[in-house]
Amino acid sequence: VFAIDELHLPVRNVVGDVPREEYFVGGAIAEILVDKTHPVMSGMPARAKIFVGSSPVFTTEEGFEGAAIAKYASSGTPLLSGYFLGEEYVQGFAAALEAHHGEGRVVLLGMRPQWRGQPFGTFKILFNSAFYSQEVAATVQKNKKFWEIPIVKEEKN
Repeated sequence: VFAIDELHLPVRNVVGDVPREEYFVGGAIAEILVDKTHPVMSGMPARAKIFVGSSPVFTTEEGFEGAAIAKYASSGTPLLSGYFLGEEYVQGFAAALEAHHGEGRVVLLGMRPQWRGQPFGTFKILFNSAFYSQEVAATVQKNKKFWEIPIVKEEKN
């Protein structure tokens, strides 16, 4: 969320204000769906395994330009291993976004692609992000079928 705040991106962490009693991921391996047509996700499987731990989950706000490049499934559990309380808060939301900012792009990752034993499956995301140049970004066609913004679930009273 540092980049969101500092760059004033029209993006929000949907789990940022959810009470810890309702949403907590101390460390887990989760499954996400990947837009394989996007260069940052090049070489990734359609269903990728990622490490999450207090990781942001994204939605976009008015004025957003860019694309979701990875998301949580809209139903079912993303949990493969570990502890994941409140999985309903992530269903359908973005795990990674490409946001336009000025003349460049910002890649937001709601995961830890470099974490311990998981990098063998997710280093591609980290390195693809580092090599995602303006020249490459200019040729990318947004995959409009990949993600529709879900409705944010209201906190339980």
